[in-house]
Amino acid sequence: MRNLSLRQIYLYLVSFVALMILVAGLIQFVMAVADFFIPQTYYEPGPAEIYSRYKIPDRETEIPKEIIEQQIQFEKEQARRNFLASRYSNLRRALAYVLVGLPVWMYHWMKIQKEATGNS
Repeated sequence: MRNLSLRQIYLYLVSFVALMILVAGLIQFVMAVADFFIPQTYYEPGPAEIYSRYKIPDRETEIPKEIIEQQIQFEKEQARRNFLASRYSNLRRALAYVLVGLPVWMYHWMKIQKEATGNS
């Protein structure tokens, strides 16, 4: 077994960490892309929930059915927008991991290969 210098240990360690970041980024990227093809269900409040949320306690005034339906549609659309924003955020994060991890890993791995062949 040959002795590793501190420089070689550093190169292997940074290369390993960068490779793990790259792998994590690729996994997250595949999952983020799959999210765009898998149908999702969104939270949809029922009329009773809307009514109980917005009813004024000491008043007997009924909330009009149109208002309840509008609120249901609004909350459903808001949930859809939030989910899409989350999808895009996950995709950006995955791409950032890949775009950072790949060059760092390649640089350090090429240094290791050069030193292994004796071309410092």
